[in-house]
Amino acid sequence: MTSPDSDTEIDFDHLNQYVGGDKSLTAEVFSLFKHQVEMWGRALVVDADDETWASVTHSLRGTALAVGATQLAQLCENAEELVGDSNRPGGRDVALQNIEFRISRTIAEIQRWEYRQTLSKMRGE
Repeated sequence: MTSPDSDTEIDFDHLNQYVGGDKSLTAEVFSLFKHQVEMWGRALVVDADDETWASVTHSLRGTALAVGATQLAQLCENAEELVGDSNRPGGRDVALQNIEFRISRTIAEIQRWEYRQTLSKMRGE
C-alpha cells in the first residue's frame, strides 16, 4: 500500500483491488477520473454557496477514492467542512489551491502510467 507521504499520488494496490490488474479497465477508470475532475473542477469556486461547495468537494472526494488518490480525497474531505461557521476567511482559497495541486499531480501520474502502457504496446509486451 502507498504511504501518505509517498511521492506517488495513486495507491495502485488499492486501485487493483477493484480492477484486478486489468490494464484496459484501469485506463477506463483513469479516463473517468480525468473527465470528472474537469467537470467538477469548473464548479469548485471559493465563493460558491455552501451547498454547492460541499456537493462538489464531496463528488471530487469520491472520484479521488475511486482511483486510489487518497491524499486528494483527504483534501476534499477537509474542504467539505468549509461551510457555514467553519468557512473561515481564506480557508477555501487554500483548500482550492491544494486540491488543484493534487489533481495536477494525480493527472501527471496517470499520464506517466499511460505512457508506460503505450511503450509496452509498442514493444509488443
